[in-house]
Formats: sequence, C-alpha cells, structure tokens
Amino acid sequence: MSKLWMRKVAKKIFRDTKYYLWYNTFQKSLICTKRKNAGQILLFNNNFFYHHGRAFYDSYREIFQKKIYQFKPVSKNPTIIDCGANMGLSTLFFSKYYPDAMVIAFEPDSYVFPFLKKNMKSQILENVHLEEKAVWISESSLDFYTDKGLGGRLNKEYSGQKSTRVETVRLKEILTKKIDMLKLDIEGSEFDVLKDCEEKLYLVDHIFIEYHSTYNEGQHLDDILNLLKQSGFRYHLKESFSRNKPFVDHTLSCEKFDLAINIFGYRN
Repeated sequence: MSKLWMRKVAKKIFRDTKYYLWYNTFQKSLICTKRKNAGQILLFNNNFFYHHGRAFYDSYREIFQKKIYQFKPVSKNPTIIDCGANMGLSTLFFSKYYPDAMVIAFEPDSYVFPFLKKNMKSQILENVHLEEKAVWISESSLDFYTDKGLGGRLNKEYSGQKSTRVETVRLKEILTKKIDMLKLDIEGSEFDVLKDCEEKLYLVDHIFIEYHSTYNEGQHLDDILNLLKQSGFRYHLKESFSRNKPFVDHTLSCEKFDLAINIFGYRN
C-alpha cells in the first residue's frame, strides 16, 4: 500500500467527515452546487436561481464570503453601477449590504438575463434597476458571444458558438453624477470603455475592474493603471485566474484570454 494512496484515502475520509459532521445545511447545499448545471439555493430566506453551478459556487465564495465588493460609501444614498451582473450575485450583494443605494445592473446575455431578472424578483429587491444591455463606447448593436457560464463578451467569439446581437449603451453618458461604486466585469471591453470614460472618472469614488488580456493582442494593464492614477485613484491588484505554467500555457481555460487581474481603485 503506497503512501500516496494512503494520503488520498485520508484526505477523502477527512472531507467526508467534515461534510457530514461539521457543515450546516446551507454549507452542504453550497458544496452541491459545484456539481450541478443549474438549480436553486436558499439565500436570505428566498430562492436564488443559477444557470451554472460551478460559476455560482465560485462567485458566491468571492462575493459573499470574501466580500471583495465591500466598500465604505460617503453618500447617504449611494449610486452603484454593476456592469456585467450575470445571474445577479454581485447585484444582490450591493442591494443587501447597501439598502439605501440605487443599484443599476447591466447584463446583455439573453441566456443569463432571465436568471438575473428572476432572482431580483425572488429576492424582492426594490432598489435595483435592470438593463438588458452591454456597456460600450457608443449606443449601437453588436455581436455578442457567451460561454453560458460567467463569460460573455462583445466581438470576441468562443469556439464553435454563434453570436447574437445585443444592444449597447455608452457608459460615459451614464456618468453624470457622483457614483459610489462602479463595477466593470465586461470580459475584455474594459480598456475601451474606461478610455472613453476617462474625463468622467472623477465622479467615481470606488471602481472594480476585472482586466482581461487577449492572447495575440496588445496588453493594456499598464494603460488602465496609469489611467486610474491620472484620475486620482490608488489601486490594488489581485489575481483572478492564472496560468500554472505561463511560459508553456499561452491561454487560460477561457480560450482567448492569457491574463485576468482584479483591479480595485479607491481614493484616499
């Protein structure tokens, strides 16, 4: 009996013991979502519906356990813009943790948006306004591709998938007053959108950007950081997804991206 085999058995016994004896009902339900394509779970005493179990599990841990979007608003009635709301976990977090806020959530994916809409209704969120549109540098109609999980992007296809047309809205034209939190998780469009909004970023107190670098295209992480610096932000970087062997693995599992970094911008 090899030592490696014994270690694997010991780890499995520990995991099973922890699952059955230590975890409460919600923790067990949360773990089960990883193995499901779609389903529902009880959050805040109301049903939350997910279209991709692993995406839900990873997002829940990041948003509600690690609380990466938590911030201290200056305004009594904060304005929060959630670009790339997906199934609605980030929107739910903003609504619940900042009940006096107005949350504007954008999600262009026609496959995902019904889950977002259903969840906002199920969770009885009255301070949320939904827009089935993509944020962009102009108002138009563009090709949109989705992996039917967490990924959906403009003008960059996933292999073997057909595009749909989505309506876009120019984010710059929405930034007309103080914004307490601006979240940009828009799968590769972030640099173009931020550059277009540069002269309006003084209105934003906190900004979250998931930066995506596209393989075989120019990288813009330094441009984004400089843009934030020039707009008066300090920034913090945190790895989102990574390649285990960067010299060998040229892309992440999400195909065309070779880097994903979370950027947190804030003011002193």
